[in-house]
This record gives sequence, structure tokens and C-alpha cells, in this order.
Amino acid sequence: MKRIALILLLLCFIPKTNAQNVYDDALTAASYAYSHSKKAHGANNVFHTQEYADKAIEAFQKVENLADQCNCKKATETAYQARVDMESSLEQDTYERSRFFAKRAKELGSKILEQLTFCQASVGSYSDVEETASIEEENELAEATQEVSDKQKELEAKRRQLEIEQQQLEQQIAEQSRKKAEFEAKRAAELKEQSLIKSKAEQALHKLESALQELSVVLNEESKFESQADYVRSENDLKNESLHDTKNFYVNRAKELTKTAMQQFASYNMAEN
Repeated sequence: MKRIALILLLLCFIPKTNAQNVYDDALTAASYAYSHSKKAHGANNVFHTQEYADKAIEAFQKVENLADQCNCKKATETAYQARVDMESSLEQDTYERSRFFAKRAKELGSKILEQLTFCQASVGSYSDVEETASIEEENELAEATQEVSDKQKELEAKRRQLEIEQQQLEQQIAEQSRKKAEFEAKRAAELKEQSLIKSKAEQALHKLESALQELSVVLNEESKFESQADYVRSENDLKNESLHDTKNFYVNRAKELTKTAMQQFASYNMAEN
């Protein structure tokens, strides 16, 4: 059982080991491609440029295939472009133009080495990254769960507070409605009493005025008591005043009426004297 477990454990490392071997082969091929590109660019005649360009093309093709096996997409694309540039250098009819494309291929060769190294490092740390990502996901899930729980508690607290405020508002509205109904009932009763006082006071003032007129004629047939009649009012006049104001109005009218009568009667005495 221990032997089988050991074999299974070793088998787990085989894919990773094979992948590293392919990367090593790709890096080796990329080194050759870069070296040949450098020599093609640095050659002092078109023949040497073409000689090293052929070798570089072959190396770039190998890098392209190996990078594709490693699933290093950027290195594959760069190797393809470098190979095309180096092939273009062979198609030029002048030395300078041939060197121009060889220089571009050389610069891309250096870039391929960097890209392959980065991809290789990424594969080596993939499991660590995956584990770290898993832990981060768990932490994020825990944080999200806690955040949702806190939010629910917060919303529940706000809901309770809104219920309390709603109850308080309903109580205030009910209290205002009660006070309004109370005021309206009190005012209606007051208006009723004002209307009764108006009716009785105007009748009494009319009788008083009639009696004073009659008395004035008895005392002096030539004299005529001047009627005031400014005490007669409409029901609407009562709506803009209180019960106290209504009483004061008729008291004042009675005082004015009797004052007028006293002044007129006083003139009778003066005439006799």
C-alpha cells in the first residue's frame, strides 16, 4: 500500500515535470534564435546575414511550436512575428534592408526569452496561487456573509424604528383630530350662544329704543327721539368674534342708546329753565 501511494504521489509531479522540460527546451531554442538573429544583424555582408537568418528562422519555428505546447500565447505570437521578420530579411535586395528586418527579429528574440521565463514562473507558482485564491475566495465569502447579516440587522432596526415613528405619527394625528373636533364642537356651542344673545339683545334694544321714543314724545310732543338701529347684525358677523366680543358689542350699543337718550332729555330741562 505504501509503495502504491508513493507511485501515485510521483505521478502527480509528472505533468508538472514534463511542462518544465518543454519550457527548458523552448528557452534553449529561443536562446539559439536570439543568438542567430544577433549574428545575422551584425554580419558585415549579405551572405553572412542570410546564412544566420536561415538558422534563426529554423530556431524561431521551433520556439513557436514549443511555446504553443506550453500554452504561452504571447511567446508563440512573438516567435511567429520574429520568424516572419527574419524571412523578410532573406527577401530583401539590399544589405541595409536585410539588416533592418534582422534587427527587428533580434529585438523580438530578446522579448521571447522574457515571455517564456514569465510563463515558466507562472506554472511553477500556479498551485500556490490557486490555493491562495481559494483562501481569498473563502475569506471574501465569509466577509460577504457577515456583511449581509449586518445589513439585515441594520434593516430590521430601521424597520422597528419606522414602526415606532409611524405609531407616534398616528397618535399625533389622532390627538390633533380629537382637539380639532373638540374645538369645533366648542366653537359651534359658542356660536349658538352668540346667536341667542344676538337675537335677545337686538329685541331688547329695539324695545328700549321704542320705549325711549315713546317717552320722548310724552315729555315733548315736538321732539322726536333719533333711532340708532346700528345694533342689528348678520349671523356672519358673529363668526369673526368670540362670545365675549358679542356681549361687549351689545353692551356698548345699549350704553350709546341710553347716552343719546340722556342727552336729549337733558335738553328738555334746559328749555324749560
